[in-house]
Amino acid sequence: MSIANSIVSSVPVFGRMFKVESEPELNDINFWPAAMIMASFLWLSVAVLLGIALPLTQMLGLDASLFYTAITAHGAAMAFPYVFQLMMGVGLHRAGGCVGKPVTGWLPAAAFWLMNIGGILFTIAILMGLKISYAVMYPLPVVGVATGQWSMASVIIGFTGIAGILITVILLYPVQVIKMLFFDKEREELVLNRRKLSDPGMLGMAMAAFVLLIMGSPLLIVASAVLLFLYGIVPFAWIAWAADPMVFQFVFYIFAHNLMEAMAIMVVSAVYATLPLYLADGTRKLYSDKMANLALWILLLTSVTSFFHHFFTMFPALPSALSYHGNIMSYGTGIGAAITIFTVTMTIVKHGLRPEAGVMAVLMGFTLYILDGVSAIITSNIAWSFQLHGTMWQAGHTMAVLIAMSMMWMGVLLHHYPVITGRVLDAASGKWFVILFTVGAMGVNWSFLAAGAAGMPRRFASWDQEGWMVYGYLILLFGLCLALSLLIFLINVSKARRIDTGMAASPAE
Repeated sequence: MSIANSIVSSVPVFGRMFKVESEPELNDINFWPAAMIMASFLWLSVAVLLGIALPLTQMLGLDASLFYTAITAHGAAMAFPYVFQLMMGVGLHRAGGCVGKPVTGWLPAAAFWLMNIGGILFTIAILMGLKISYAVMYPLPVVGVATGQWSMASVIIGFTGIAGILITVILLYPVQVIKMLFFDKEREELVLNRRKLSDPGMLGMAMAAFVLLIMGSPLLIVASAVLLFLYGIVPFAWIAWAADPMVFQFVFYIFAHNLMEAMAIMVVSAVYATLPLYLADGTRKLYSDKMANLALWILLLTSVTSFFHHFFTMFPALPSALSYHGNIMSYGTGIGAAITIFTVTMTIVKHGLRPEAGVMAVLMGFTLYILDGVSAIITSNIAWSFQLHGTMWQAGHTMAVLIAMSMMWMGVLLHHYPVITGRVLDAASGKWFVILFTVGAMGVNWSFLAAGAAGMPRRFASWDQEGWMVYGYLILLFGLCLALSLLIFLINVSKARRIDTGMAASPAE
C-alpha cells in the first residue's frame, strides 16, 4: 500500500472522506493529491474554529492575548496548510489527468510532509507566544523577544516551521509541476482529459509555477541565511546583509505579493479548464482560447512588479516612481480580469451552462475574486493606501482573496472528487453549500471593508472602543454562515456513495 494512501486511511473521520477507492490504474495521480486535500481540510477545520473565536473573544471581554493568539493561528492555518495545500492537491491531480503524468516520488511526498510539519511547528510557536502577522515586518520578531513578549525559542521554532512551508511553496511544488509538464514521460492510462500546454487551463499552471520559483527564490535565500544564524551555525556578521530591514521587506513583498498573483493565475486557469466541461451544448470549448491566453499573459506581466505599491511609505528609500509604477500595474491587472470576465460570460451565453455545484462554486468564487480585486485596486492607490492600508479594509482584502480561492478550488474539487475517491456526492447538498458559502463570503468581505472604511485598525483587540463592535457582530453572523456551508460540504463528502461499475468512468473524461 502507498504511504500516501496509508496516511489517509489512518486518519479518523477525514480519512474516510478522502480515501481512494477509484480505479487502481489511477492510483499514481490520486494517492498524494488525496492526502494533501485531506490534510488541507483538517487545517480548515482549525481555521474555522479560530475564525469564529475572534469576534467571541471581543464580545465576551476575554483577555486580549487570546485574541492575538487566535488571529495569528487563524491566519497561519488558513493561508498555506489549507488554501495552498488544497490548491496543490487539486492542481496536481488536474495536471496529472490532463498530461498523463504521475504524482509520485519524493517531491510530492516531501511537499506534503514539509507543508504539514511546518504548519505544526508554526502553530506550536504561536501557542508559545509568537504573534506575528502575514506581513512579517522584520525585525519585529526579534523586537518581541527583546521586549519580553515571546521567547527566542518560539522565534526559532516558528521560523523553522515557516521555512518548511516556504520550501514547499517556492521550491517543491513548482518543481513538481514543471517536472510533470515538461519532463516526465506520459502514461496513457493516466490521461483523463488530454490538454496541451497552449490550452489556457494548462498555460496558467505553468506560469504560476515559474512565478513562484523565480519570485520566491530571493526570500528563500534571505530566510535561509537568517535561519543559519538562529541555529547558531554562522555568526551574525556573516548574515547582517539578510537581516537588514530594507532587504528583508523587499524580498518578502516580492514573494508575498506574487504568491497571491501566482495563485490567482492558477485559479483563473482552473476556471478556464473547468467551465467547458459543464457547457449545456457539450462543445467543451471556451468562447476564445486566444482571448483567455491573452488575459493570462496580461495578468502575468502586470502583476509581477505591482508589488511596489506596498512600499508607499518608504520614501526616500524607494523612489516614488516605483510606487506609482506598482499602482499603475495594479490597475493593469484589471484589464486581464476584464478580458477573463468577457471570455467566461460569452462562453456561457454562447453555449449555455449546466448549473451543477462544482462549476457554480467556481463561478461564485471567481465573482468574489473580481469584487475583491476592486478593493485591492483601491488600496493600491497611494493616496488611499495611507488611509486604508493599516485598517480592516486591507485585512478584508487578504481574507477575501483566500476565501475566493478556497471556493474556486473547492468547486474544482467537487468535479474531481469522483475521480479521486471513486464516490459521488449528493447534488442538492452541493447546491446548499454553494449558496451558503457565497452569502457568508460576501457578507464577511463587505463587513471587513466597511469596518476598514470606518477606520477600524487591523489586528486590534478592542473593537468596542469606537463603536466598532457592530462589525464584529456582522463578521460573526456571516462567519457562522460560512461555517455552516463547510459543515454541509463535509457531511456531503462523508456520505458520498460508491460509483457503480456500470456507471461512466468519471466526469473528468
